Amino acid sequence: MREYSVPAMVDVQRPSNTTDLLTRQAALASDPALFSRRDGHGNWQDVSASSFLADVTARAKGLVASGIAAGARGGIMAGTRYEWTLVDFAIWFAGAVSVPIYETSS
Repeated sequence: MREYSVPAMVDVQRPSNTTDLLTRQAALASDPALFSRRDGHGNWQDVSASSFLADVTARAKGLVASGIAAGARGGIMAGTRYEWTLVDFAIWFAGAVSVPIYETSS
């Protein structure tokens, strides 16, 4: 079997993780929009990094309060949408591991 390798294009710091991506964006002075989602009237609204971080943190606190501990697994069964990403990040912020179960698996 042939094996190919190429040098990494990006050097990732070992102690970093996926949650750092969000906290770095939220710390930027520009507070960039990370998502757009429809409001109750069908209009698209931007979701800033700091707003998304606040929502993620609130949900992560709820998960921890309900007994989710570091290393636990949290299943998400949903279609691909904003709320899926929100819960996914909340599970990571709680120290747990996301287990995606796609809606077609039902």
